[in-house]
Parts: sequence; C-alpha cells; structure tokens
Amino acid sequence: MSARAQFRSAFIRTAVALRVDELALGLRRWLVRRGYSPSMLVIEMHETPERDELLLRRQLEFAARHFTLVDLPTFARLWQEYRTHPQSWSKPPLLFTFDDGRRNNYTVAARVLESVGTRGVFFVIPQFVECSPTDARQFYYSRIDTRKNPPHLPEEDTCSMTPEQIADLARRGHSIGNHTYSHVNLATVAESQLQHEIVDSAARISAWTGKPVDAFAWTFSWDSITPKAWHLIQQHHRYCFAPCPGSVDCSADSCSLIWRTEVELSYSPADLRFMYAGLADRLWRSKRERLRALLAGSANLPVLPENSAP
Repeated sequence: MSARAQFRSAFIRTAVALRVDELALGLRRWLVRRGYSPSMLVIEMHETPERDELLLRRQLEFAARHFTLVDLPTFARLWQEYRTHPQSWSKPPLLFTFDDGRRNNYTVAARVLESVGTRGVFFVIPQFVECSPTDARQFYYSRIDTRKNPPHLPEEDTCSMTPEQIADLARRGHSIGNHTYSHVNLATVAESQLQHEIVDSAARISAWTGKPVDAFAWTFSWDSITPKAWHLIQQHHRYCFAPCPGSVDCSADSCSLIWRTEVELSYSPADLRFMYAGLADRLWRSKRERLRALLAGSANLPVLPENSAP
C-alpha cells in the first residue's frame, strides 16, 4: 500500500472513530428536513456476487436508515419538484446504480433492491452482453477489469446479463442505462467512433427493452470524457452520470452532469460510512470544478461555484 493510501485509510478510520460520519449524516438529514440544503445522493457499484449478498443487504439497510431509497423516475421527479416548488424532505433521496451489466447484478442486486421496495439503474455494455461466456471472460479482463482481479473469478462475476434478462429488469421497473457500446474511454477513442459508442449503443439497448434509454454513465475516471462526447450524450439521453463523488445539489446541479459516489461491497465499514456521509465531497471538489470547466463549452451548463456540501 502506498504512503498516500495509508494516510487516506488512517484518516478515514480516525474520522469514523470520532463519529464524524454520524454528525455529517445527522446534519444532512436536518438540513434536508428544513429545506436548507436540497441534496440527493447517487451510489455507484459494480460487482454484486452471490457470496456477498448479505453485505449488500446490510448496506441497503444502513442506507435506508439515513436516506429515502428511490428509483430513477422518482429521483428525477423530486429534483424537478424542488426546482419549481422548493420543499423539505424527511430524508435525502438516494439512487443506486450498477455499472457494466454483470450477471450478478441481475441475479443478486436487482432482487435485493426489490426486497427493500426500490429499483436501480443498471448501465450495460452491448458488446459485453453479446459475448459468448468464453468471450465474455476475455472481454471482462481486457476491457472492464481495472482493479486487477484474480484470473479465476467465477462465471457470475465475469459474464454479462443476457438481452432477455435486461428486458426483464426493465419490465420489473428498473432503469437500463447506456455505458458505451464497448466500454471505451471517451477521452481517447477516435471521434469517428463516438456515434457508435453512444448513439448506436443506446439504440441497441432500446431494442432489447422496448423503451428509450434515458441515462448514460461514462466509463473509467472523472475526466474520461470530451466536450464533443458529452454534447452527443446530451442529444440522446436525459441524464448523464459522472464517475465523480459528490452530493447532488438540486438547486445548482444539472441533470446533464450527475455526481456518483462509488461504494463497493468490498469497502470496509469505515470506508462505507465515510462515503455515505459525504465526507469525501470536499476532497473531490476541485475535480468537480475542473470537470465543469472542461465541459462548459459544449452546452448550456454554466461554470458555477459549488455550494458547500452538507
């Protein structure tokens, strides 16, 4: 572990030991109830293997104590309602999203979400979906796996959902989002490929679900995007999710740039509480501002100073 990672881990453990996370979560709820800080939270996850189902259930139980779990249509409706008629909420809304369309998202995550009365957004990759089991494993390790997982992961971890499973999720009330056609970095792919990776990908997903694809989430890091790619995303999707932690401020943020906070099942309890409490928001503030500046020239999104995170 690097010195930086060791310092970060020690900082998080200390903050949680001092119960700073509990104070931050309590303050967030208090501000939301009184309408002072209309913040929402979007959680980003990846694999949800069956062996970790209990961890997922515990995480959802923790989240439900501090947030109101919502699906994408409710998330969007509450956001719009606040813009037109500012109001207070009993608890901040929280939306769960899952990247890559892994098979265990279908067999585990969707079922667990439904058991607690909510639905999620599943961002899928058409080329991954259309792979055979053998090709899917190769695709996973060569195109998706950025954390250098062991080469002997079970098939449920390295295979995608099928088109039929994706359609089934859509029928059950989950939202199916676009995660590029082949899991490319939109900042480095040739501009001639953007139409295929963004627009053709959405069309393929829509053919499986019979519904428009409203949500897009780009891959890799916060800056793996260009103004041209983002402009094309906006032309064909209502919502664009960024892999950049932060609380969503209903009064200042745009549905064209929605922050997502990654919280994996592999996170320690301290890491989990730290991220849900929004204690990482300030650490990522400069990246959010840089991302706004990067994209500001491609559409009507002003570069606004961020409000303080709750």
